[in-house]
Amino acid sequence: MNMHEQPPWFPAWGIKFINGINDTNRMLSMFNKLKSDNRWLLLAFDVAASERHLWTAWYSTKRNEKNGKMIANSMDAEFIRLVAGTHQVKIAFNNAGIREGDEAAWIIRLPESDIGSGIDEVFINRDSYNDYDSEANILIEKMGGELISQRPVATLRGLMRIEYDKQVNETQSLEECFISHLVSSKI
Repeated sequence: MNMHEQPPWFPAWGIKFINGINDTNRMLSMFNKLKSDNRWLLLAFDVAASERHLWTAWYSTKRNEKNGKMIANSMDAEFIRLVAGTHQVKIAFNNAGIREGDEAAWIIRLPESDIGSGIDEVFINRDSYNDYDSEANILIEKMGGELISQRPVATLRGLMRIEYDKQVNETQSLEECFISHLVSSKI
């Protein structure tokens, strides 16, 4: 994919919880029982900055898996760790996972595409969102939530949640801040 080309929608669906999240463990337990496999995860709503940000996290997760360099024990946890921009899995779940009081989240389906051996060989299945739309909507319904008809948007609130520790200046977009924070988790 060309860097100037708009990436396809990442398989992410916004879910609004009618009464907010009162018990994180109960919500995660319910989600884990409902999901069909471990490629599904819940991500804090504010920490998803854009389609490009989510695809970058996915690519980094796949690359770490392929090279045997994952820090987390599973792909879903590695994805959350990278989005949070940290080496610490526990901190990642505190910052990028759902919390009590959250009113919304992203239901994420990690694509199964292969990344090849280099960035030029990455194949992004442009149907990955559509392929799982029905299953995502069933998850949202069974969790007692409502679909949010919005795509990920970078916000200062999201940067604060992932503990972005650099100064934001007018030469960078918020999306660039999120992506540089993600990349810093590898350093």
